[in-house]
Amino acid sequence: MSLPSLVFAEISPESEGEAVASFLSCHTWPFHARSTLTVDLARKIKLGPAAEVRAFWINEHGSPVGIVRIMDLDDSDDGSVMFDLRLAGGSRGRGIGRAAVAWLVVWLFAEYPALFRIEAATRIDNHAMRRVLELNHFVLEGQLRQTWRSEEGIRHDTALYGRLRHDA
Repeated sequence: MSLPSLVFAEISPESEGEAVASFLSCHTWPFHARSTLTVDLARKIKLGPAAEVRAFWINEHGSPVGIVRIMDLDDSDDGSVMFDLRLAGGSRGRGIGRAAVAWLVVWLFAEYPALFRIEAATRIDNHAMRRVLELNHFVLEGQLRQTWRSEEGIRHDTALYGRLRHDA
């Protein structure tokens, strides 16, 4: 399968906050704590300041198909950050997640020379994301039992992954 051609554009929290809130509120996010977001809830998702959080549009053919946020950038000198990837429903299952994480790994290690590792957490039953992480050389490092509560009140395990700078 050929991977899609994507363009990543940094989000300006000041000028694009409403566009982000609109994007997040008009799609569903089945493996996040809330599968649907109102515009007001979406506005509360942190997009900056750049010292702590940076966010990027994932664009395909000039249209946004997802958002990736990198958190804990203020800890990058200590060696570790986390990220949140959200793809619109019609963009899932087409290799966009794999391509986005591949881009993210290259970008983070180039942009932050002191960064030693990238961490990811996903619900244990999010098989697609787990496969994306494994294809990008993230290693399963642990499983936290019943730490991820769904909107239905069901507790799911969390799978923890890490990717070190020197991993393949």
